[in-house]
Amino acid sequence: MIKVNIVGYNIFSPGGTTRSNLNLMKEFIRQNYKVTYYNYTDFDTLDLRRLHKCEEITASVQIEKIDVLYKQKVVNDSAEEYFFITREDLFPLAALIREFNLKALIIGEVHTPLALLSESFASVDLTPFTCIRVATPTIKKRFKQKYHFDRIYVQTVSLDHLQLCIPTKTQRNKTSNLLVFARFDESAKDISYAIKLIVYITNELKRDDIKLYINGYGPDKSVYEQMIDQYDLRSSVFINKKPPQDYVALSTAHVETLGYTIAEAVAQGHRVVAYVGDDHVTYENFQKVPLISWLYKKDISADARQVVDAVSEEITLERLTASIAVLKKMKSGYVRKMIEKTSVFKGKGTLAAEKSADVKSTTKKQLERALGAAHAPWYLKLYRHLRRVPGLRKLLQQSKLSKWLKSVRK
Repeated sequence: MIKVNIVGYNIFSPGGTTRSNLNLMKEFIRQNYKVTYYNYTDFDTLDLRRLHKCEEITASVQIEKIDVLYKQKVVNDSAEEYFFITREDLFPLAALIREFNLKALIIGEVHTPLALLSESFASVDLTPFTCIRVATPTIKKRFKQKYHFDRIYVQTVSLDHLQLCIPTKTQRNKTSNLLVFARFDESAKDISYAIKLIVYITNELKRDDIKLYINGYGPDKSVYEQMIDQYDLRSSVFINKKPPQDYVALSTAHVETLGYTIAEAVAQGHRVVAYVGDDHVTYENFQKVPLISWLYKKDISADARQVVDAVSEEITLERLTASIAVLKKMKSGYVRKMIEKTSVFKGKGTLAAEKSADVKSTTKKQLERALGAAHAPWYLKLYRHLRRVPGLRKLLQQSKLSKWLKSVRK
């Protein structure tokens, strides 16, 4: 039986990489592979119960704490085995895995846009990896140039979770509602630009009927609340309010390696207005989707008119059908494509270039410098559970306790 191991940061927290890892589990379980997931952040049985309830497929996956990897013994089994390391800060684990498994296919997944990778990533030894997966040919070219590593294959993340609408049975009405669904992180998502578009549309184009719904989570929520107050947009911009059934999805992210929310909106039959990305990778991923209108330069006046045009147009059956066909092709055959693309690198990857006397200790120190200790103290575990209780989450997030817990995390 083929064994698949997925190494991630926190499967219990929402986000694009979490969704990608859950999709990987589904893809491999469907092929009857044995799947084990290693989680960096600490968790307990209550976390597991919640996860199994929300994501049933995880009940078929062996979920372990990262410490288990440090206790591995040399593998002499001839069974084919894959390791997917799905966060760049965890890439040092490849050296540890290669120590006890010389034959394994160790694949590093690049989920962070290259522009946002830390400077310290350049010092990570990529020698133990069989290969690296990136989303587009452009990222492959830039990664190779910047990090001097050429065992790279191109494949988008799995889209297994997408429920593709049936075009002939989907009716989307013309609407003046816009929806941004993203993590509240200005460094990547640039949601403030979406708010500025509404300011221009309202004040300069005199379209006060266009409403913006911003749904998500993250550290920069207060930035958007302040902008809403500053520009008196309380009747035009809404944060975490249930969006209407019909809307045009809006993405203004500086950079993406895919753009799950774009794919999800199109899959449900919605129009999308999206910025091409500072590195044009978002456009590279979805350029063949007719339901997407593109913002090219972040020129506020031109982009505002593009948004107005989008909300003024009807969705035709022809464009919807063509868009769903593109997503269907992107979604199909993930495991088959992965095996084909990685097979050319089979047998590649060696022990770390600089042999450490104690690779376990060295790796652990590297990870803790970047991510903090994997083990969570009792008070942090209690906080994580309490913030799930209705009514307490908002109180805890606004309190000094929340800031203190974040400070002691590392």
